Amino acid sequence: MDFDFNQEQYMFQDTVRDLLASALTMEHLRSGTPAELWGQLAETGVFALLTREEDGGLGLGYTDLALIFEEFGRALVPAPIAAAIVAGGAIARFGTPEQRAQLLPGHGEGALRLSSAFAETVATVPAAMTLTARPTDAGWTVTGSKILVPDAAAADKLLVALRFGDDLGLALVEPSRAGVTLREQDTLDLTARYHEVIFDHVTLTAGDIVGGRPDPAAVVACFDAAAAVAALQMTGMAARTLDEAVTYVGQRKQFDRVIGSFQAIKHRCADMAVAVDACRSAAYYAAWALDEAAPDERARAVSMAKSWCGDNARFTCNQAIQLHGGIGFTWELGLHLFLRRIKCEEASFGDADWHRERVIGATLRSMELAG
Repeated sequence: MDFDFNQEQYMFQDTVRDLLASALTMEHLRSGTPAELWGQLAETGVFALLTREEDGGLGLGYTDLALIFEEFGRALVPAPIAAAIVAGGAIARFGTPEQRAQLLPGHGEGALRLSSAFAETVATVPAAMTLTARPTDAGWTVTGSKILVPDAAAADKLLVALRFGDDLGLALVEPSRAGVTLREQDTLDLTARYHEVIFDHVTLTAGDIVGGRPDPAAVVACFDAAAAVAALQMTGMAARTLDEAVTYVGQRKQFDRVIGSFQAIKHRCADMAVAVDACRSAAYYAAWALDEAAPDERARAVSMAKSWCGDNARFTCNQAIQLHGGIGFTWELGLHLFLRRIKCEEASFGDADWHRERVIGATLRSMELAG
């Protein structure tokens, strides 16, 4: 059985890598993302990839996007772009025909910007979410907040995970809707803006709910997709920082020898390379599981990838900074931007401890079924 990507997937990766190499340089990351990047990526088809063909998309899956999200990590593509792709995928899979027809064509063209709102001050996982829609004569009303929403101010629609009584569901809310206010938040990630979204008696109708009714499975599937995407992007960040370190130690000289020839440096680079390869294996399998696996196996694959990639991307980036010596910590080199993003991704959509506990739970359930 061939577990490799096919030629078209590698060609798509090369196209996106070439685009990002010219459109998103380190200077751009320090000064601000080019406004045209969103449209340039839309032209490649990344926003339409998860949309079914009958809805005007390409009808592919997360496996086809795995290499692309890795490239996003390598280039530090701002978080709102990945969030928009995940939100579009949730609408494509769980939305009503009316929602798909209204939103997905514009999303695929890059004209309609989506963002996702999951995290709360006390929760980053679905089971612990507290934002609740209260029933009214006209539908529901929502009061509360979400935090760390990627560039909510630039979004046309927010995909909000919240409770409808005892059930979880996804709702689409415009940042301009009455009762919604935004507050920009300072974060470790300097490559994108994040906002707290505050809801003050915001009215929802059935048409705002993805699928027309609350669906806990949709929330968990969207959460898993976002966690797997974080793992893929952290894999790309780890690979980029490894490449930067190997290039540097192959040029920097001490005692008339390049430092990469020293045994201790070789060992550290080898450990980093092993960590990156292991990240790829875990993250690629999680992407496949999103498309093909049963819910329990999907949860286990995603959680293994999220916890492993977080630990090892941080390790690899820390090693890369140290191998650069004193300049590794400087603002000008830019490696700190990767470490900052990795730390943010580690904490988003469940931290490593939560995901390890989830793996244990899924494994125990599978053992009971087998018994």
